[in-house]
Amino acid sequence: MTVKLLLAAGALLASTSAWAQPAPKEQTPDDLVCQLTGDCGGIAAIKPTEESPDSRGFKLARRTTSSEPSTPSAVVSAKSGAKVAAEPSRPGLTASKPGRNRTIAKAPLKAAPGRADLRVSFVTGSAELTEAGRREADKFITALSAPALGGKKFRIEGHTDSVGSRQFNVELSKRRAQAVVDYLAAKGADRSRFAVVGYGPDKPIAGLDAGAGANRRVEVVLVK
Repeated sequence: MTVKLLLAAGALLASTSAWAQPAPKEQTPDDLVCQLTGDCGGIAAIKPTEESPDSRGFKLARRTTSSEPSTPSAVVSAKSGAKVAAEPSRPGLTASKPGRNRTIAKAPLKAAPGRADLRVSFVTGSAELTEAGRREADKFITALSAPALGGKKFRIEGHTDSVGSRQFNVELSKRRAQAVVDYLAAKGADRSRFAVVGYGPDKPIAGLDAGAGANRRVEVVLVK
């Protein structure tokens, strides 16, 4: 009986952990600027200002990071006892034992900047933004105030999964992309900065089946 109880408890824990997937990290205006331009310094603060009429009431202050290289420290030679300068650490090098060749660790590949998923959501089967979708679009409006995006133009792309007819999905994806631009313009963004295109199910996310729900998305692409 005890063994059966333990097995049942183990199965329950395994089932629970399978369902308890971590929620995706909330996207911020900083994240959008980083994905679109590669400028990942971040927005430290956004404060009301009247200094620039083009800032729409916002001023961005960047976080500052120290760029000074670390000072090499002295180490004691194991053989002679004399102090020698230690080589400063360099990215991509793994620690090695004395007398052995060091190996270079490959840095993880990063996606090229220029594209971001706005993560906006819509009422099922329509181009009406949900309340959560409007909040996500507001983050892009804030990101547009970043100096790195000043004067830039964008392509707003609508995408769907492959469920249903292709013609319907292409039209729906374009209407959704247009709904995002209409919302941005209503909030004060310059409409001329955005081009609209609907791809329907033709460009699924790499590695996903065309019918996967995650393909339903609106992306922003930096044009110039």
